[in-house]
Amino acid sequence: MPRYLYNALKENKKDVVEGEIEAVTPREAREKIRELGYMPLKIFDPVLVVNEMSDFSDNQGGITFLSLNDKIMFVSEVQVMLSSGISIVDALNTIYVNSPRMKVKKIAKELQVAILGGKTFAEAVNYLYHDAFGDTFIDLCVTGENSGELDKTLDRMLVMLRQQDEIKGNIIQALIYPCIVILIMCGLLILFSKFVFPTFASAIMMSGAGVDIPVFAATVMGTLQFIGDYWWLCILSIFAFFGAVNFLATYDKTRAFFDKLFLQIPIIKDFVNYINLANYMCILNISYATGVPFMKSLELARRTIGNTEIKQKADYANRLVEKGATLSDAFHKASLLPGALVTMIAAGEKAGNLSKMLQDCVDVIDKKIDMVLKALTKAFEPTLIVVLGAIVFVIAIAFFQLYMGLIQSLV
Repeated sequence: MPRYLYNALKENKKDVVEGEIEAVTPREAREKIRELGYMPLKIFDPVLVVNEMSDFSDNQGGITFLSLNDKIMFVSEVQVMLSSGISIVDALNTIYVNSPRMKVKKIAKELQVAILGGKTFAEAVNYLYHDAFGDTFIDLCVTGENSGELDKTLDRMLVMLRQQDEIKGNIIQALIYPCIVILIMCGLLILFSKFVFPTFASAIMMSGAGVDIPVFAATVMGTLQFIGDYWWLCILSIFAFFGAVNFLATYDKTRAFFDKLFLQIPIIKDFVNYINLANYMCILNISYATGVPFMKSLELARRTIGNTEIKQKADYANRLVEKGATLSDAFHKASLLPGALVTMIAAGEKAGNLSKMLQDCVDVIDKKIDMVLKALTKAFEPTLIVVLGAIVFVIAIAFFQLYMGLIQSLV
Protein backbone atom coordinates (compact mmCIF):
# COMPACT_ATOMS: atom_id res chain seq x y z
CA MET A 1 0.00 0.00 0.00
CA PRO A 2 1.31 3.51 -0.78
CA ARG A 3 2.46 5.77 2.00
CA TYR A 4 1.88 9.51 1.97
CA LEU A 5 4.12 12.12 3.53
CA TYR A 6 2.13 14.93 5.13
CA ASN A 7 2.30 18.22 7.01
CA ALA A 8 -0.44 18.88 9.56
CA LEU A 9 -1.42 21.17 12.46
CA LYS A 10 -1.78 19.86 15.98
CA GLU A 11 -4.92 20.50 18.00
CA ASN A 12 -3.51 23.81 19.29
CA LYS A 13 -3.33 24.93 15.64
CA LYS A 14 0.15 26.34 16.25
CA ASP A 15 2.58 23.44 15.99
CA VAL A 16 3.22 21.77 12.61
CA VAL A 17 3.98 18.05 12.51
CA GLU A 18 5.37 15.94 9.70
CA GLY A 19 4.78 12.28 9.16
CA GLU A 20 3.77 9.49 6.85
CA ILE A 21 0.64 7.39 6.71
CA GLU A 22 -0.56 4.40 4.72
CA ALA A 23 -3.61 4.96 2.54
CA VAL A 24 -5.05 3.93 -0.79
CA THR A 25 -5.92 7.48 -1.92
CA PRO A 26 -5.05 11.02 -0.82
CA ARG A 27 -8.62 11.43 0.44
CA GLU A 28 -8.27 8.39 2.68
CA ALA A 29 -4.92 9.74 3.90
CA ARG A 30 -6.59 13.03 4.94
CA GLU A 31 -9.32 11.15 6.81
CA LYS A 32 -6.78 9.07 8.70
CA ILE A 33 -4.79 12.20 9.61
CA ARG A 34 -7.96 13.81 11.02
CA GLU A 35 -8.59 10.64 13.04
CA LEU A 36 -5.19 11.23 14.64
CA GLY A 37 -6.45 14.62 15.80
CA TYR A 38 -4.45 16.66 13.27
CA MET A 39 -5.56 19.15 10.63
CA PRO A 40 -3.91 18.13 7.29
CA LEU A 41 -2.11 20.98 5.51
CA LYS A 42 -0.39 19.21 2.65
CA ILE A 43 -0.37 15.68 1.27
CA PHE A 44 2.61 14.75 -0.87
CA ASP A 45 2.68 12.27 -3.74
CA PRO A 46 2.77 8.62 -2.63
CA VAL A 47 6.18 7.08 -2.07
CA LEU A 48 7.46 3.60 -1.45
CA VAL A 49 9.02 3.32 1.99
CA VAL A 50 11.12 0.71 3.72
CA ASN A 51 12.14 0.79 7.33
CA GLU A 52 15.56 -0.83 6.90
CA MET A 53 17.99 -1.29 4.07
CA SER A 54 17.87 -5.04 4.67
CA ASP A 55 14.38 -5.02 3.15
CA PHE A 56 15.89 -4.50 -0.30
CA SER A 57 15.28 -7.32 -2.74
CA ASP A 58 17.93 -8.77 -5.00
CA ASN A 59 16.66 -6.93 -8.07
CA GLN A 60 17.20 -3.53 -6.51
CA GLY A 61 20.19 -1.63 -7.77
CA GLY A 62 21.69 -3.79 -10.47
CA ILE A 63 22.31 -1.01 -12.99
CA THR A 64 26.06 -0.95 -13.55
CA PHE A 65 26.06 1.32 -16.60
CA LEU A 66 24.21 4.57 -17.19
CA SER A 67 24.50 6.41 -20.49
CA LEU A 68 25.77 9.96 -20.53
CA ASN A 69 22.36 11.24 -21.64
CA ASP A 70 20.62 9.44 -18.76
CA LYS A 71 23.15 10.85 -16.29
CA ILE A 72 22.61 14.37 -17.61
CA MET A 73 18.83 13.99 -17.42
CA PHE A 74 18.90 12.59 -13.87
CA VAL A 75 21.44 15.03 -12.44
CA SER A 76 19.85 18.08 -14.12
CA GLU A 77 16.37 17.25 -12.80
CA VAL A 78 17.64 16.65 -9.26
CA GLN A 79 19.72 19.84 -9.37
CA VAL A 80 16.88 22.04 -10.65
CA MET A 81 14.47 20.85 -7.97
CA LEU A 82 17.02 21.11 -5.15
CA SER A 83 17.91 24.66 -6.18
CA SER A 84 14.17 25.47 -6.12
CA GLY A 85 13.95 24.43 -2.48
CA ILE A 86 12.36 21.02 -3.05
CA SER A 87 13.60 18.27 -0.73
CA ILE A 88 15.66 15.43 -2.17
CA VAL A 89 12.88 12.92 -1.37
CA ASP A 90 10.24 14.96 -3.20
CA ALA A 91 12.64 15.60 -6.08
CA LEU A 92 13.30 11.88 -6.54
CA ASN A 93 9.61 11.09 -6.28
CA THR A 94 8.81 13.65 -8.98
CA ILE A 95 11.44 12.12 -11.26
CA TYR A 96 10.05 8.65 -10.60
CA VAL A 97 6.51 9.74 -11.48
CA ASN A 98 7.35 11.84 -14.56
CA SER A 99 10.56 10.53 -16.15
CA PRO A 100 10.05 8.80 -19.53
CA ARG A 101 13.21 6.69 -19.14
CA MET A 102 12.83 3.42 -17.26
CA LYS A 103 16.40 3.37 -15.94
CA VAL A 104 16.01 6.87 -14.52
CA LYS A 105 12.64 5.94 -12.96
CA LYS A 106 14.18 2.86 -11.31
CA ILE A 107 17.14 4.81 -9.94
CA ALA A 108 14.95 7.64 -8.62
CA LYS A 109 12.54 5.23 -6.92
CA GLU A 110 15.20 3.13 -5.22
CA LEU A 111 17.30 6.11 -4.12
CA GLN A 112 14.16 7.61 -2.62
CA VAL A 113 13.47 4.39 -0.75
CA ALA A 114 17.03 4.28 0.56
CA ILE A 115 16.95 7.90 1.73
CA LEU A 116 13.64 7.38 3.53
CA GLY A 117 15.30 4.35 5.12
CA GLY A 118 17.91 6.62 6.72
CA LYS A 119 20.62 6.99 4.07
CA THR A 120 21.99 10.25 2.72
CA PHE A 121 21.85 10.83 -1.04
CA ALA A 122 25.55 9.99 -1.45
CA GLU A 123 25.25 6.88 0.73
CA ALA A 124 22.22 5.70 -1.26
CA VAL A 125 24.04 6.17 -4.57
CA ASN A 126 27.10 4.38 -3.22
CA TYR A 127 25.02 1.51 -1.84
CA LEU A 128 22.86 0.94 -4.92
CA TYR A 129 24.50 2.45 -7.99
CA HIS A 130 28.20 2.77 -7.26
CA ASP A 131 29.27 1.32 -10.62
CA ALA A 132 26.82 3.46 -12.60
CA PHE A 133 27.94 6.78 -11.09
CA GLY A 134 31.50 6.09 -9.91
CA ASP A 135 33.67 7.12 -6.96
CA THR A 136 34.19 10.69 -8.12
CA PHE A 137 30.46 11.48 -8.33
CA ILE A 138 29.83 9.93 -4.91
CA ASP A 139 32.76 11.69 -3.21
CA LEU A 140 31.69 15.06 -4.59
CA CYS A 141 28.10 14.44 -3.44
CA VAL A 142 29.41 13.70 0.08
CA THR A 143 31.21 17.05 0.08
CA GLY A 144 28.14 18.82 -1.28
CA GLU A 145 25.89 17.33 1.41
CA ASN A 146 28.37 18.10 4.20
CA SER A 147 28.56 21.73 3.08
CA GLY A 148 24.81 22.01 2.54
CA GLU A 149 25.35 22.89 -1.12
CA LEU A 150 24.47 19.68 -2.92
CA ASP A 151 22.56 21.65 -5.57
CA LYS A 152 25.64 23.74 -6.43
CA THR A 153 27.84 20.64 -6.52
CA LEU A 154 25.42 18.90 -8.88
CA ASP A 155 25.32 22.03 -11.03
CA ARG A 156 29.10 21.97 -11.43
CA MET A 157 29.05 18.27 -12.24
CA LEU A 158 26.28 18.91 -14.76
CA VAL A 159 28.54 21.38 -16.57
CA MET A 160 31.22 18.69 -16.76
CA LEU A 161 28.77 16.04 -18.03
CA ARG A 162 27.50 18.39 -20.74
CA GLN A 163 31.07 19.16 -21.80
CA GLN A 164 31.73 15.41 -22.05
CA ASP A 165 28.55 15.01 -24.10
CA GLU A 166 29.66 17.80 -26.44
CA ILE A 167 33.08 16.17 -26.90
CA LYS A 168 31.38 12.83 -27.58
CA GLY A 169 29.17 14.47 -30.20
CA ASN A 170 32.18 16.10 -31.87
CA ILE A 171 33.98 12.75 -32.00
CA ILE A 172 30.96 11.05 -33.59
CA GLN A 173 30.65 13.86 -36.11
CA ALA A 174 34.33 13.57 -36.98
CA LEU A 175 33.91 9.81 -37.58
CA ILE A 176 30.94 10.14 -39.95
CA TYR A 177 32.98 10.90 -43.08
CA PRO A 178 35.60 8.14 -42.55
CA CYS A 179 32.80 5.63 -41.93
CA ILE A 180 31.07 6.63 -45.16
CA VAL A 181 34.31 6.20 -47.14
CA ILE A 182 34.92 2.79 -45.53
CA LEU A 183 31.38 1.70 -46.42
CA ILE A 184 32.00 2.80 -50.03
CA MET A 185 35.19 0.74 -50.12
CA CYS A 186 33.35 -2.30 -48.76
CA GLY A 187 30.59 -1.74 -51.33
CA LEU A 188 33.11 -1.64 -54.16
CA LEU A 189 34.76 -4.85 -53.00
CA ILE A 190 31.40 -6.61 -52.77
CA LEU A 191 30.33 -5.26 -56.19
CA PHE A 192 33.46 -6.48 -57.95
CA SER A 193 33.73 -9.77 -56.03
CA LYS A 194 30.11 -10.83 -56.45
CA PHE A 195 29.13 -9.38 -59.83
CA VAL A 196 31.78 -7.79 -62.06
CA PHE A 197 34.63 -10.30 -62.00
CA PRO A 198 32.43 -13.46 -61.93
CA THR A 199 30.51 -12.14 -64.94
CA PHE A 200 33.70 -11.30 -66.80
CA ALA A 201 35.27 -14.66 -65.94
CA SER A 202 32.15 -16.46 -67.23
CA ALA A 203 32.35 -14.48 -70.46
CA ILE A 204 35.98 -15.59 -70.95
CA MET A 205 35.12 -19.23 -70.33
CA MET A 206 32.11 -19.12 -72.66
CA SER A 207 34.20 -17.54 -75.43
CA GLY A 208 36.28 -20.71 -75.62
CA ALA A 209 39.43 -18.63 -76.07
CA GLY A 210 42.55 -19.85 -74.36
CA VAL A 211 43.31 -16.73 -72.38
CA ASP A 212 46.49 -16.79 -70.34
CA ILE A 213 45.46 -14.85 -67.18
CA PRO A 214 48.34 -12.73 -65.81
CA VAL A 215 49.50 -13.48 -62.27
CA PHE A 216 48.48 -10.02 -60.99
CA ALA A 217 44.95 -10.33 -62.39
CA ALA A 218 44.64 -13.88 -61.10
CA THR A 219 45.72 -12.77 -57.61
CA VAL A 220 43.20 -9.93 -57.57
CA MET A 221 40.44 -12.22 -58.86
CA GLY A 222 41.27 -14.85 -56.25
CA THR A 223 41.27 -12.30 -53.46
CA LEU A 224 37.94 -10.83 -54.54
CA GLN A 225 36.44 -14.30 -54.96
CA PHE A 226 37.58 -15.21 -51.44
CA ILE A 227 36.00 -12.02 -50.06
CA GLY A 228 32.79 -12.75 -51.94
CA ASP A 229 32.60 -16.37 -50.77
CA TYR A 230 33.82 -15.87 -47.22
CA TRP A 231 32.69 -12.31 -46.40
CA TRP A 232 31.39 -13.54 -43.06
CA LEU A 233 34.84 -14.85 -42.18
CA CYS A 234 36.37 -11.45 -43.03
CA ILE A 235 33.91 -9.68 -40.72
CA LEU A 236 34.49 -12.28 -38.00
CA SER A 237 38.26 -11.79 -38.32
CA ILE A 238 37.90 -8.04 -37.83
CA PHE A 239 35.82 -8.52 -34.69
CA ALA A 240 38.24 -11.19 -33.46
CA PHE A 241 41.18 -8.82 -33.97
CA PHE A 242 39.62 -5.99 -31.97
CA GLY A 243 38.39 -8.47 -29.37
CA ALA A 244 41.91 -9.82 -28.95
CA VAL A 245 43.33 -6.31 -28.63
CA ASN A 246 40.68 -5.45 -26.03
CA PHE A 247 41.44 -8.67 -24.12
CA LEU A 248 45.18 -8.05 -24.16
CA ALA A 249 44.58 -4.50 -22.93
CA THR A 250 43.22 -5.95 -19.68
CA TYR A 251 46.78 -6.95 -18.75
CA ASP A 252 48.78 -4.15 -17.19
CA LYS A 253 51.91 -4.62 -19.31
CA THR A 254 49.97 -4.81 -22.57
CA ARG A 255 47.82 -1.83 -21.58
CA ALA A 256 50.95 0.17 -20.77
CA PHE A 257 52.40 -0.76 -24.17
CA PHE A 258 49.31 0.45 -26.06
CA ASP A 259 49.05 3.60 -23.95
CA LYS A 260 52.68 4.45 -24.68
CA LEU A 261 52.20 3.62 -28.38
CA PHE A 262 49.22 5.99 -28.73
CA LEU A 263 51.33 8.80 -27.28
CA GLN A 264 53.94 8.29 -30.03
CA ILE A 265 51.60 8.66 -33.02
CA PRO A 266 51.34 12.22 -34.41
CA ILE A 267 47.97 13.96 -33.91
CA ILE A 268 46.54 10.90 -32.11
CA LYS A 269 48.89 11.57 -29.19
CA ASP A 270 47.45 15.10 -28.88
CA PHE A 271 43.91 13.72 -28.92
CA VAL A 272 44.65 11.09 -26.24
CA ASN A 273 46.50 13.63 -24.11
CA TYR A 274 43.82 16.33 -24.22
CA ILE A 275 40.93 13.89 -23.67
CA ASN A 276 42.59 12.64 -20.48
CA LEU A 277 43.52 16.14 -19.35
CA ALA A 278 39.95 17.35 -19.97
CA ASN A 279 38.57 14.83 -17.46
CA TYR A 280 41.42 15.50 -15.04
CA MET A 281 41.08 19.28 -15.02
CA CYS A 282 37.26 19.17 -14.89
CA ILE A 283 37.25 17.05 -11.73
CA LEU A 284 40.10 19.03 -10.17
CA ASN A 285 38.21 22.26 -10.81
CA ILE A 286 34.90 20.95 -9.41
CA SER A 287 36.53 19.34 -6.36
CA TYR A 288 38.52 22.47 -5.52
CA ALA A 289 35.47 24.73 -5.99
CA THR A 290 33.25 22.57 -3.76
CA GLY A 291 35.73 22.59 -0.88
CA VAL A 292 37.22 19.11 -1.16
CA PRO A 293 40.67 19.02 0.54
CA PHE A 294 43.32 19.79 -2.05
CA MET A 295 45.15 16.46 -1.96
CA LYS A 296 41.83 14.64 -2.12
CA SER A 297 40.90 16.78 -5.14
CA LEU A 298 44.12 15.78 -6.89
CA GLU A 299 43.46 12.13 -6.14
CA LEU A 300 39.86 12.32 -7.45
CA ALA A 301 41.16 13.97 -10.61
CA ARG A 302 43.90 11.37 -11.03
CA ARG A 303 41.34 8.54 -11.00
CA THR A 304 39.69 9.89 -14.15
CA ILE A 305 42.85 9.42 -16.25
CA GLY A 306 42.66 6.33 -18.44
CA ASN A 307 46.13 6.42 -20.01
CA THR A 308 48.75 4.81 -17.76
CA GLU A 309 51.58 7.05 -19.01
CA ILE A 310 49.63 10.21 -18.20
CA LYS A 311 48.46 8.74 -14.89
CA GLN A 312 52.10 8.20 -13.85
CA LYS A 313 52.75 11.90 -14.49
CA ALA A 314 49.73 12.78 -12.35
CA ASP A 315 51.01 10.49 -9.57
CA TYR A 316 54.35 12.27 -9.65
CA ALA A 317 52.67 15.68 -9.55
CA ASN A 318 50.60 14.59 -6.55
CA ARG A 319 53.71 13.49 -4.68
CA LEU A 320 55.40 16.81 -5.39
CA VAL A 321 52.39 18.78 -4.08
CA GLU A 322 52.29 16.56 -0.99
CA LYS A 323 55.94 17.46 -0.34
CA GLY A 324 55.14 21.17 -0.51
CA ALA A 325 55.48 22.16 -4.17
CA THR A 326 52.97 24.53 -5.71
CA LEU A 327 50.51 23.10 -8.20
CA SER A 328 52.09 24.91 -11.13
CA ASP A 329 55.60 23.72 -10.19
CA ALA A 330 54.35 20.14 -9.77
CA PHE A 331 52.64 20.18 -13.16
CA HIS A 332 55.75 21.66 -14.77
CA LYS A 333 58.16 19.13 -13.26
CA ALA A 334 55.85 16.22 -14.06
CA SER A 335 55.28 17.50 -17.63
CA LEU A 336 51.58 16.88 -17.07
CA LEU A 337 50.23 20.04 -18.71
CA PRO A 338 51.41 22.14 -21.66
CA GLY A 339 53.52 25.17 -20.74
CA ALA A 340 50.76 27.70 -21.47
CA LEU A 341 48.37 26.03 -19.01
CA VAL A 342 51.09 25.82 -16.34
CA THR A 343 51.66 29.56 -16.76
CA MET A 344 47.93 30.22 -16.33
CA ILE A 345 47.81 28.16 -13.12
CA ALA A 346 50.92 29.93 -11.77
CA ALA A 347 49.23 33.28 -12.43
CA GLY A 348 46.09 32.08 -10.62
CA GLU A 349 48.13 30.97 -7.62
CA LYS A 350 49.88 34.35 -7.37
CA ALA A 351 46.63 36.28 -7.73
CA GLY A 352 44.77 34.03 -5.28
CA ASN A 353 42.30 33.13 -8.00
CA LEU A 354 43.19 29.51 -8.68
CA SER A 355 39.58 28.36 -9.10
CA LYS A 356 38.96 30.72 -12.02
CA MET A 357 42.22 29.73 -13.68
CA LEU A 358 41.37 26.04 -13.37
CA GLN A 359 38.09 26.73 -15.15
CA ASP A 360 39.93 28.73 -17.82
CA CYS A 361 42.27 25.75 -18.30
CA VAL A 362 39.25 23.49 -18.79
CA ASP A 363 37.91 25.87 -21.46
CA VAL A 364 41.28 25.98 -23.23
CA ILE A 365 41.52 22.17 -23.26
CA ASP A 366 38.00 21.91 -24.72
CA LYS A 367 39.04 24.21 -27.57
CA LYS A 368 42.21 22.17 -28.08
CA ILE A 369 40.14 19.00 -28.39
CA ASP A 370 38.03 20.63 -31.11
CA MET A 371 41.19 21.67 -32.96
CA VAL A 372 42.70 18.18 -32.69
CA LEU A 373 39.48 16.55 -33.94
CA LYS A 374 39.49 18.84 -36.97
CA ALA A 375 43.15 18.01 -37.59
CA LEU A 376 42.39 14.28 -37.33
CA THR A 377 39.52 14.64 -39.79
CA LYS A 378 41.73 16.52 -42.24
CA ALA A 379 44.42 13.84 -41.89
CA PHE A 380 41.99 10.93 -42.35
CA GLU A 381 40.19 12.34 -45.39
CA PRO A 382 43.13 12.29 -47.84
CA THR A 383 44.40 9.00 -46.37
CA LEU A 384 41.09 7.26 -46.93
CA ILE A 385 40.72 8.76 -50.39
CA VAL A 386 44.19 7.48 -51.30
CA VAL A 387 43.32 3.99 -49.99
CA LEU A 388 40.02 4.04 -51.91
CA GLY A 389 41.81 5.21 -55.05
CA ALA A 390 44.44 2.49 -54.65
CA ILE A 391 41.76 -0.21 -54.40
CA VAL A 392 40.00 1.09 -57.50
CA PHE A 393 43.33 1.36 -59.34
CA VAL A 394 44.34 -2.23 -58.50
CA ILE A 395 40.96 -3.58 -59.59
CA ALA A 396 41.08 -1.48 -62.78
CA ILE A 397 44.55 -2.78 -63.69
CA ALA A 398 43.47 -6.38 -63.15
CA PHE A 399 40.32 -5.82 -65.21
CA PHE A 400 42.36 -4.17 -67.98
CA GLN A 401 44.83 -7.10 -68.10
CA LEU A 402 41.96 -9.56 -68.44
CA TYR A 403 40.34 -7.46 -71.14
CA MET A 404 43.56 -7.12 -73.13
CA GLY A 405 44.23 -10.85 -72.82
CA LEU A 406 40.75 -11.62 -74.16
CA ILE A 407 41.19 -9.21 -77.09
CA GLN A 408 44.58 -10.69 -78.00
CA SER A 409 43.20 -14.24 -77.91
CA LEU A 410 40.45 -13.31 -80.31
CA VAL A 411 42.73 -11.61 -82.82
